[in-house]
Amino acid sequence: MYSTINKGDMVYYARIQKKNGTYDLCELKVRTVGEDYFCGMDKKDRHVYLFGYNALGDYVFQTRKEALDKIHAAEKNKVEVSEETYYEEY
Repeated sequence: MYSTINKGDMVYYARIQKKNGTYDLCELKVRTVGEDYFCGMDKKDRHVYLFGYNALGDYVFQTRKEALDKIHAAEKNKVEVSEETYYEEY
């Protein structure tokens, strides 16, 4: 799938957090490449994410379509999350 990751490449992060019902697609510009890791900065909010190369093809993808397919597949099996917050009284 990926031969190499280079500084300046665009990758897509399928940020799936099932416990709180968050399914996001982040477009990242790779800014640092190490021997066994790389990091990318989100174009919109400038948040930086650090990944190992094992993330490629799992939740970091070369094309937007692959990332969207992963998100849509996860949303089909999503668990209903209540928007109510419960607090304990002390």
